Amino acid sequence: MTYQSMQIANIIPDINNQFFLPGIQREFVWNTDQIIQLFDSVIRGYPIGSFLFWNVRGKVAKERIKYEFIKHYITEGVYPAEFDDRNFRNPKVRDEYSEGLPNKLTLVLDGQQRLSSFYIGLKGSLTDRGYNQRKKKPDSWDRKKLYMNLLFDNATVMDNEFGLKYMLEFKEPKPSHSETEYWFFVGDILDIESRDDAYERTDEIMNELEMVGIDGIERSNIQRNLNDLWQTFHERNIINYYELGTKHNDDILDIFIRANDGGTQLSKEEMMLSVATAEWSKSNNPTDARKKVTTLVDKLNNYYPNSNFNFATNFVLRSLLVATGLRSKYDMQAFSSDNLQEMKSTFEEDEFEGSFFKALDLIKSYGLDGRSVSSTVAIIPIVYFFYLNKNYNLSWESKQGRKTRAKIFYWLSTTLLKGSYTQSGHQVMTVTQDAIEAAPRGVFPLESLHHELLAMGKPITFLEEEAREMLQSLKYRDRHAKIFLSLLYFPDPASEHETFEIDHIFPRSELTERNLIEDYDMNVTQAKRYDSLRDSILNLQLLTPEENAEKADRPYNEWLQSRHESQLNRHYIPQDDNQDLYTVAQFEDFLNQRKELIVSEIIEMSNKIEELFDSS
Repeated sequence: MTYQSMQIANIIPDINNQFFLPGIQREFVWNTDQIIQLFDSVIRGYPIGSFLFWNVRGKVAKERIKYEFIKHYITEGVYPAEFDDRNFRNPKVRDEYSEGLPNKLTLVLDGQQRLSSFYIGLKGSLTDRGYNQRKKKPDSWDRKKLYMNLLFDNATVMDNEFGLKYMLEFKEPKPSHSETEYWFFVGDILDIESRDDAYERTDEIMNELEMVGIDGIERSNIQRNLNDLWQTFHERNIINYYELGTKHNDDILDIFIRANDGGTQLSKEEMMLSVATAEWSKSNNPTDARKKVTTLVDKLNNYYPNSNFNFATNFVLRSLLVATGLRSKYDMQAFSSDNLQEMKSTFEEDEFEGSFFKALDLIKSYGLDGRSVSSTVAIIPIVYFFYLNKNYNLSWESKQGRKTRAKIFYWLSTTLLKGSYTQSGHQVMTVTQDAIEAAPRGVFPLESLHHELLAMGKPITFLEEEAREMLQSLKYRDRHAKIFLSLLYFPDPASEHETFEIDHIFPRSELTERNLIEDYDMNVTQAKRYDSLRDSILNLQLLTPEENAEKADRPYNEWLQSRHESQLNRHYIPQDDNQDLYTVAQFEDFLNQRKELIVSEIIEMSNKIEELFDSS
């Protein structure tokens, strides 16, 4: 290997012309803070580590799977269709485009994140979504470029968590200037070819500021910042690299994994995807594993785009391992050539991809979403069930279909609430995998799973102490609130055409500290106490949209008083002949009585789990 160096300004024009990424490359994973820290480091003259380039020629250059560097990066995989000029993943170099490429290409093995960051910051853009904004709505997103404030005095280190010396920010194009801010697009430094040009640009900026009425600006700050930028990208040899030639072709995967062992380390799924990409491309029917897997991930995330599912390659790869009959835990045995070819065959079956969408449809039919289903690992057994059963249709009309829907719902709810996969997750997955494989067609083996996990000390039933702890801790905005409530209404959430909304029995607006003091003449201590309890799971119920609309049109206590005994029982609402319990003054007593009803129901459900499912 030879060691060389070059300026950043010299390599940037060659990106996506001569420099590409190999098929075994990882995804771009850096965030804006990491990009900004990289630029701050190189401008300060700090070392950023070496790069590793692989030179390929002729047939190897033409036939190797290649990807482009991302130029216009968008930070999430679900975004509006109109944003077709932006990428979350590296675009694959199309075969027809490969015909026009040079005979010699360079593939970047180490330094992908750094070089991608330079390319985005100097030539591209970054698009991110506003907090809690809808993913498919264009107005939810802001497209930004990397700017430096040339008026900032870089003689001192900024007072921030990263200790930056230069004021760098991703901002929307053409940001406004002021007496303390002149935002210079960092990429424009590439067009300033000499130090004299940098001095001229300083004069232009001074004139520009004067023309908009900004006088008295310190020229030295502009000149120093601009000169530092120019030196960094045009004069210093920042890109220090080793080159590999064709003699290393057979060892390239091992070299790649070892080279990426530092920095933001390769995760096990990234390593496996890289190995699969290398192996699948060798077969008689070569396939780009990375493209296949990431495309499926993107399909899943776009299937219910407003449901907050956030699937990653880890989910698809672990599901693939299980579907192939291997264990979901990443280990070197799973990396063998035979196993990887079996995984390829599994992936190419129509049932494999279809099983993901069947699982998502089922989860959505329960009224759950990505926020409620906090662990995607919990979905893998459902995917496996559908895959093994050839995407078996859980018909509403058949007794078996209704029973299986109910069993899967109970399994999903209890494993999430109890955190079954948090510790010994691989053991739980192994037991689940074996039980599903051994079960008759169309049967979800809840009973055998119940006994197997009970033996592991991970029962899917609840002790009274567990039930009370959940009732004490769960709040309105907790991820598991809807799952817990759904379990109370079991098996209705697993039934046909039932949709439910979370409702506060005593309205939130009635129970604010201020409202309680002003409208109910409550003392401050009690008002604070009631305010802290208003979002308790004990004040929540599931109503159909029609029921919720009806309740909203009437005073809450009047609505409660109008309920039939069967409706009160359904919602675990304690009955009170005098109706005093439904007044704000008795709110905490109401919660305590409801707590006992709910605890009794959970314990009864746990004690009769076999009977429950035999009759469902």
